[in-house]
Amino acid sequence: MSFRKFLFENEAVDGITGPSDYLYIKILRFTLDVIRSWPRKELGEPESASFTVFMKYFYLVLTIATVVGSILYVVVHVAELSFLEAGLMYLIILMSFLDALTVMSLTFSEKYRVLAKDFLTKIHLFYYKDRSKAAMEIHKKVHLISHLFSLWLLFQMLSGLSLFNLTPMYSNLAAGKYKRGGLGNTTFEHSLYYLYPFNTSTDVFGYIVACILHWIISYLCSTWFCMFNLFISLMVFNLWGHFKILIITLEEFPIPKSIGTLQSAYKYSQEELLEVAEKLKDCINYHRVIKNFTNRMSDVFGPMLFVYYSFHQASGCLLLLECSQMTAQALMRYLPLTIILTQQLIQLSVIFELVGSESEKLKDAVYSVPWECMDTKNRKMVRFFLMNVQEPIHVKAMGIANVGVTTMAAILKTSMSYFTFLRSM
Repeated sequence: MSFRKFLFENEAVDGITGPSDYLYIKILRFTLDVIRSWPRKELGEPESASFTVFMKYFYLVLTIATVVGSILYVVVHVAELSFLEAGLMYLIILMSFLDALTVMSLTFSEKYRVLAKDFLTKIHLFYYKDRSKAAMEIHKKVHLISHLFSLWLLFQMLSGLSLFNLTPMYSNLAAGKYKRGGLGNTTFEHSLYYLYPFNTSTDVFGYIVACILHWIISYLCSTWFCMFNLFISLMVFNLWGHFKILIITLEEFPIPKSIGTLQSAYKYSQEELLEVAEKLKDCINYHRVIKNFTNRMSDVFGPMLFVYYSFHQASGCLLLLECSQMTAQALMRYLPLTIILTQQLIQLSVIFELVGSESEKLKDAVYSVPWECMDTKNRKMVRFFLMNVQEPIHVKAMGIANVGVTTMAAILKTSMSYFTFLRSM
């Protein structure tokens, strides 16, 4: 039995009633619920309002504290930091800023929660799978892609945060720092560095407390970083599916029944013209729904995406600079992180490019309908539709740049340029 067949046989057996019953949505729900960013109230799920408000403000305070703590650490210890340690601190500061802005722009955003609710209750392909046989096939394809991608991103998140925290722990173990008297004149190595009100460098108890805090902060940071990306990606996969359904619907537009082949000399009958008008209205309304949801995505996720791309611009240059030392310690600490972050940038950009590339095919699909066989009223409707699909639909970052491979390429190129310049100095 194929994995795809297994997924949909289970769907039939388990009586799936909506997207929330899918495994990948359950994974997303669990992870976002931890950071109080799942739209429980909007979906009608039980929720403790006071606890949710408390946790949201707790996370906001926590992210601001990490920003302040990391900056203060650099200010106090700037003279003691090696090039390797300084690079880590600047990366921690950038990540802390990204987390704080993500919490402020999404976790506290009512528009985000309404958008998430609408996606799960209206826009998901689950609600469109019965439109046609092609719609069902596209729904199954998107469902499989979403399932596998969610598992892959969850694996990336857990392996990335584990590697990030276990690397300094292994370095301490290899150096014998966990043995009695093993520290000598050295200090414990950490995955994160903040200015704590207690000693985390040489005191074992302080090190253990800091280590536990760093695992918790790393998990939360990874969740904010990866799971919002997952939610956006799932939305984009479904938008791509909607465009595919619309294009196939237009390509299979009925021709006049009086002939076997389409010729401009033939026209639709009066009964057929009524059917054509309804089908055109349905396609126009369908396109309007897709376009409106994409614009709402740009409005909600635009600030986060702008900060996200800015983060990759700065961190890409910084990580390349650290890796260029080509020492075992530098490569062990920064090479996996460089690969993971670069892959995340490429992955998200390619996914967003799906929407733009698929929507660009719409104008040809609209022009291919047999408009020459229609009456004047329906031709005007086709002309109106054709005018609306001329501009490809893109998700935009702050309404400035299209999120896709062009922006990604510009970021990678600029990072390489800055890296070469700094390397030469």
